[in-house]
Amino acid sequence: MHVRTRRRVRILTVVTIVVCVSSIVTAPRTPSGVTTALLSGVAISCALVTLEILLHTRLADLMRRLPVAVTLLLRITLYGLVLVLIPPCAVALVDGRWPSLTETNSKASLLLSVAFSVGINLALTFSRLLGTRTLISLVTGRYHQPREEERIVLFLDVKGSTRLAERLGDKQFHRFLNRVFFDVSDPVSEAGGEIYRYVGDEVIATWTMRRGLQQAACVSCVFAIEDALAARRAHYLREFGAQPQLRGAIHAGALIIGEMGEWKREIVMLGDTMNTTARIEDVCRAKHCDYIASAAVLDRIATLPPGVRAQSLGSVALPGKKDSISLFALSRMTPGAAASDVPYRRDMQRPQVDDPEPMGELRNGVANADVRRPPNKA
Repeated sequence: MHVRTRRRVRILTVVTIVVCVSSIVTAPRTPSGVTTALLSGVAISCALVTLEILLHTRLADLMRRLPVAVTLLLRITLYGLVLVLIPPCAVALVDGRWPSLTETNSKASLLLSVAFSVGINLALTFSRLLGTRTLISLVTGRYHQPREEERIVLFLDVKGSTRLAERLGDKQFHRFLNRVFFDVSDPVSEAGGEIYRYVGDEVIATWTMRRGLQQAACVSCVFAIEDALAARRAHYLREFGAQPQLRGAIHAGALIIGEMGEWKREIVMLGDTMNTTARIEDVCRAKHCDYIASAAVLDRIATLPPGVRAQSLGSVALPGKKDSISLFALSRMTPGAAASDVPYRRDMQRPQVDDPEPMGELRNGVANADVRRPPNKA
């Protein structure tokens, strides 16, 4: 079951339990009345959970192709049918007779069903559009005043995107990127992270320190994304004639996080950590490495995930940065790896290496990750 489905199932389960308790409290104080209310609540819960699973598995592709307004209307209708039709069925099972809809659905209960259906689906839709944590933060005002937080940041972009965009054309390339970003989202969420922003052919994800460091989740996520894309290789080749390959950079440090904007309000993350991560990603290109992590991340991780190694690139000078930064190339260990390829651990002495070879010309960095290079790049 996808992580999004699990999250929604948990929400629906909690909400339905509340509905069950309310139904029992307001039900007639008779054995049949309480039994009918309890049966209705359980049946509604099972029906809505099953509906969510179907919408995010077998019907997922169809739902993604529909506009948001159509999807919302369809969901409200389906929820409404469940809420209106199940109570009469519960009465029929308990009392052995089929009641009329007006008997089991008073004006008050119909209004409550409509309010529940509209409310829960609006919340789920906004959660999908903004992200669950972003929505909660906006509603609760967590970042109404800017605050500093220690965060782990992951930048990922698509290799060879310029050539691919020229071959596919803009519209088909957009579909390609949308498919890639969709497949990236689940591993990020599974690892406890959140998608911060899509910028051209790049996706930016973040973790709180606790979530990202737990079992090296931020590092595991990179290779989980790689596996997810590889699992859909046949689909990409059939539809686009190419399999996406990514490169990425992981860094950690302080960020200022706060709400910005009036007519289009969003939560923005600013700070040197974003800028540095963008420049580390440029090193990936110059060094021909798929993934690079800074010592700021690895020094906080007790042990890397099984099968992952960190090879020191030494202390690397980044354009526009006063101090050099220790970087490590992340990769999967091949069978029979040499002893020198043992995964990096915090309690090991970091391997001593000579200064890395000149990096060659790096692309100009940016002062802020919110203003990035154009999406079409090699």
